[in-house]
Amino acid sequence: MSYLIVSDIHGSEEGVQLIERAKEHFSAEGIISAGDQCPAGYRLSFWRSLIAVRGNSDRFYEYEDIPFPPLTREERIYGHRMTITHGDRYSFEDFALDPDDIFIYGHTHVPVLEKRNGVYVVNPGSPSRPRSSSGPTAALFDESFLALFSLLDFSFLSRLPFSFS
Repeated sequence: MSYLIVSDIHGSEEGVQLIERAKEHFSAEGIISAGDQCPAGYRLSFWRSLIAVRGNSDRFYEYEDIPFPPLTREERIYGHRMTITHGDRYSFEDFALDPDDIFIYGHTHVPVLEKRNGVYVVNPGSPSRPRSSSGPTAALFDESFLALFSLLDFSFLSRLPFSFS
């Protein structure tokens, strides 16, 4: 099983379609969003299914009967504690993170996957407004690894296995 990690959709129907194709391709059980969903066109089944935080652009959008996402949230999946934020207000240094935790952020639209002080740091980039030569990207959170991949052909751009210290 796996989860997709996305950010900065900005209400793009094309971005949503890329994410849905990736979810099907990887048989992902869920989608984690680091903000700036900016829901437009309301495909409620998609927006309701996100484990999401609020981005700086989300404040301009009506979420109708969907709970407005928090600025930060913590989840535990596959035994890993994940801290999720958009990245415009809070950064890696603002949280008490332990080795093997996962820190997820967005905002820059530039994909990042690295291990910093024992913490896995992930920015999935953007499916709709990428700011890197990688094009539209997302991340995959599997039981044994984290990976950045292209939303155009699902090829892995980088991959980090979990060390389970």
